[in-house]
Amino acid sequence: MNRQQRRAAEKQSRKKHNIGLSDVLSNAMSLHQEGHLVEAENNYRAILKAMPNHPDAGHYLGLLLHQQGQSAEGIALIKQALDILPTYTDALNNLGNIYKEMGELEQAANNYRKVLKLFPDYALALNNLGVVLQNQGNFDEAIEVLNKATELSPDNFDFFQNLGNAYQKQGDLKKAVKAFQKSIALQPYQEDAYKNLWRTCYLANEFDEAISILRQWLSFDPENPIALHTLVAQTGEGVIPERASDNYIQQTFDKFASTFDRVLKNLEYHAPELVSTAVSHIYQAIQNLKVLDAGCGTGLCGPLLRPYSATLVGIDLSQKMLDKAAERLIYDNLIEAELVSYLKQYTSAFNLIVSADTLVYFGDLEPFFRAAKNALLPGGHVVFTLEKMNNGKNYRLNHHGRYSHSKGYLETVVNKAGLTLCGVEEVILRKEAGEPVLGFLVTALFNLAD
Repeated sequence: MNRQQRRAAEKQSRKKHNIGLSDVLSNAMSLHQEGHLVEAENNYRAILKAMPNHPDAGHYLGLLLHQQGQSAEGIALIKQALDILPTYTDALNNLGNIYKEMGELEQAANNYRKVLKLFPDYALALNNLGVVLQNQGNFDEAIEVLNKATELSPDNFDFFQNLGNAYQKQGDLKKAVKAFQKSIALQPYQEDAYKNLWRTCYLANEFDEAISILRQWLSFDPENPIALHTLVAQTGEGVIPERASDNYIQQTFDKFASTFDRVLKNLEYHAPELVSTAVSHIYQAIQNLKVLDAGCGTGLCGPLLRPYSATLVGIDLSQKMLDKAAERLIYDNLIEAELVSYLKQYTSAFNLIVSADTLVYFGDLEPFFRAAKNALLPGGHVVFTLEKMNNGKNYRLNHHGRYSHSKGYLETVVNKAGLTLCGVEEVILRKEAGEPVLGFLVTALFNLAD
């Protein structure tokens, strides 16, 4: 075989090798999309073993590792792919998505801007940048880039959904309504679009329209727990539930988990600090207490309760909220369970039960207080917040879906459960639509002498 023949043979061999790698990559991507992550990872790694500088394999393996919770390794691989191919826009965009999911919004925005510097009309990157900008509170630029995204992709219902969110956060409710309506017109049934459209009409005091949207929503999804609960709250029709359903709580807060802390900060949310202050009036720090954070959510109370705790347990119905709480590395145990059922199982288990803005999803409080007494050790306390009802004897389900309670009702049910009411303080829990939400900060004691 002469030199020319050898070169031709080598060229043909390389061609077959590349075709083989292409088939492996295609298979890996299909496995990845179908959720077969272990098999996909093995294929990506096989490609990188044969060709360490393969940008696609590095990029997709990086995404997969992020999905598996190995974000730092995933980011490193995607950055390697970008070192090899700096104009790899999909990798830049996905790196931005990873940073966005991790809450590193500035890093996310920087990556989306790099994409747009290369391709100013990359609609997906415009949309993603708009979402990050609104989460950063930069509503004017968010609306500008999201409008451009919808112009470039006028059939993308998600883009209009995000535009509606930006207008709502900016306070332009009329434009928000139009954007949500356009999203629904493009994709007739979307739970989030109906929920956001309902909320926008509610904030705009368009109550009849809000109710009409809820009915339309239920025509598509008759058993939707959020729509059912909200319709009863808005209209008072049917039987008023004694508490929000487990499904309502789970679905509402699973969706809310990723933005919960940021949203509440913007609402000047005070409940964790309020209950912590009440606890400090009862106990000295560095106590060996068994503490239950009842309805712990993302764990905002956790760092405030830890100094009092020998053991600190958090309980919530939303697993995604619990996942956020776990990231704080504060709790000894985190449990997904319904609160009253859980308390009934644990007799004389806790010195302190704290509940910040969880009982606002209960109307009838008697089951909670009976269960709380069962779970308290003698001399133990329960500290919690409620929303204040100005008129009425017992409790009321309000238009926003939460319950408020009268002071007289509170005193009755606490005493009936065999607890001693130590203090009821009127407080401001947070702001809603710019107005303070009034509530009660309550401390009760399990006094064995009683």
